[in-house]
Amino acid sequence: MRRALVQILRLETSARWLGPLLPEQAIEDELQRHFAQRFTPEQRLRLHKQPPRVFVAVKHHNWEQAGLIDSWAEVAETVPWDWGNQYDQHAADWYAKGKPAFNEALYRRVAQTHAERPLTHFFGYLSGRWVYPETIRRIGELGIVTLNFGFDDSHRFWGKYRHGQWTGNAGVARAFDLNITAQDPADVVKFRLAGARALYLPPGGNPRAFANLPRVEKRYFVSFVGQCYGVRKEYIDYLREHGIDVYARGEGWPEGPVSHDEMLEIYAASHIILGFGFTGHSRRKTAVKGRDFEIPLTGVAYMTSYNRVLAENFADDKEILFFRSAQQAVSLLTPLLQNPTALAALGQNGRDKALQNHTWERRWQHMLALLDTALM
Repeated sequence: MRRALVQILRLETSARWLGPLLPEQAIEDELQRHFAQRFTPEQRLRLHKQPPRVFVAVKHHNWEQAGLIDSWAEVAETVPWDWGNQYDQHAADWYAKGKPAFNEALYRRVAQTHAERPLTHFFGYLSGRWVYPETIRRIGELGIVTLNFGFDDSHRFWGKYRHGQWTGNAGVARAFDLNITAQDPADVVKFRLAGARALYLPPGGNPRAFANLPRVEKRYFVSFVGQCYGVRKEYIDYLREHGIDVYARGEGWPEGPVSHDEMLEIYAASHIILGFGFTGHSRRKTAVKGRDFEIPLTGVAYMTSYNRVLAENFADDKEILFFRSAQQAVSLLTPLLQNPTALAALGQNGRDKALQNHTWERRWQHMLALLDTALM
């Protein structure tokens, strides 16, 4: 019975059908009660009065530096830690040696930084595969608000059960004061079922990294930058077969991967940038991606698979283009082949909306204001 219940809770759709059965979340009240129990009045006053000083534990792979690390520096004093290749979660001895060593190093760095000058917040892009709940609780006991960011909660919230802990965010969520989930508002319910506090914030973009493209001549009608997996090749092959020239770069494509600067040059040389919102290898399930907010910042027209959450942030056919099938993508793109003016207007509208509403800086400011209110 217990095993069956766990399997039910792990269903990707569980949040959608269990959500209506739960009382409406009041995250401000939950945080206020939580902080009243966890911090002394003196600690809450210090956290309220001190300008934010944030320890940022994030490993950079491809987007994290501009997306999470640099953007935090726009709103707070930060102490970043990118451990690079020093720790390998895929090593054979990860659970026996690597994970314990990583956790001890993480706590030691935070504690030393806090002793030098007090921190107000700890921000991690971590999961149960990386950290123990006990490590996060130890960090919190220093008098620091602990936060964790999740970008794969729509399909990897639980992950796998390894050595007594879920490898996804479910394995560590309860230890954090607040979890930020970014793919779908419905994923908040998964955290609540796990006994954790969560806030949905859509992804954002960093204008410093995306809003100032190099000035180059347009030479691609459609471009796509990303890995070749799932339905992406199928869709792009279909577009090419129907007269839509698509330039594709990234791991798995014949032309190969690109650097961040090369990616921006490709964007600048394109009339329209293609995106795919499908999760993993699914043909139906979608979730918002970081590029859904980064690409509009470039001012180049953006077209991606329809996602109801993304459609709440950008107006279809005015600030962004949505397709629901490869056939519809062709029908949308064909009349635009000879209409660069319409594409330029679409790109400018998307840029205006992204700059106004969808930067990481705005996301962190909103979250810090929420936390500050709950502390008092």
